[in-house]
Amino acid sequence: MQLELEAVGFVYQPGTALAVEALRDVSVAVGQTDFAGIVGPTGSGKSTLVQHLNGLLIPTTGRVLIDGVPLVRAAARGLRTHVGLVFQFPENQFFEATVAEDVGFGPRNLGCSGVETRQRIAEALDMVGLDPGVFGGRNPFELSGGEKRRVAIAGVLAMRPRILVLDEPTAGLDPVGRRELMSNLRDLHYREGIGVVVVSHALDEIAELVERLIVLRAGAIVFDGRPSVAFGRGELLARAGLEPPQGVRIANALREKHCDIPLSTVRMDDLAEAIARATKGVPT
Repeated sequence: MQLELEAVGFVYQPGTALAVEALRDVSVAVGQTDFAGIVGPTGSGKSTLVQHLNGLLIPTTGRVLIDGVPLVRAAARGLRTHVGLVFQFPENQFFEATVAEDVGFGPRNLGCSGVETRQRIAEALDMVGLDPGVFGGRNPFELSGGEKRRVAIAGVLAMRPRILVLDEPTAGLDPVGRRELMSNLRDLHYREGIGVVVVSHALDEIAELVERLIVLRAGAIVFDGRPSVAFGRGELLARAGLEPPQGVRIANALREKHCDIPLSTVRMDDLAEAIARATKGVPT
């Protein structure tokens, strides 16, 4: 499955004195093979962009295509079963008494039988690393922050989307919760074959996760490509109000000291290995 935004523009409250242009001439495609990050400062249009990916918003100008077919308003609801959108702090939307009931809400609305709904609940909880037998009967409001976030994602996965879009998924989580969630997202992409798009302002997390980076500034895409390329262009990040990830900053500082660190080094694990290779045999 592939979604394509073609010259999309979007204006909030058009034709009024309060009109705000949130997107300008945005053309981008994402699909199931993508593990992408969308970054940019507050107000750059990140959340507006991803709401176009599952039909929550319809473009003011331009169009959205699904596998080459233009999306019409009447079909937008159906798109949401294929593109799951997880909002920031999705656990605030819990309303059922148990984890299983909350995760099963979507399948029940789709008209799934009781047997299929239970199967989807178990599969979705497994996908996010939660044992259905342990967590299914628990009260979702009594879980830890990281567990709540994973249950919320499971509720979207139970709809069996082909692409999962997450808006600031690690917001409010402690370091352990962030690492666990990022590990779950990697598994979903590589093991389950689900396209993953992560919206974030935290480049340190994005650098450890994605294979493709989309940078937004003032409602327009200013970069779309490999993270290592973007992180090597300090002026690009500076104009977008972003700072390179910690690993990139350390690598740059070491290169200034004539340490042989590859320009493609982005992740902290890769940096550690590069430092080990560069200092091998150097007297201490």
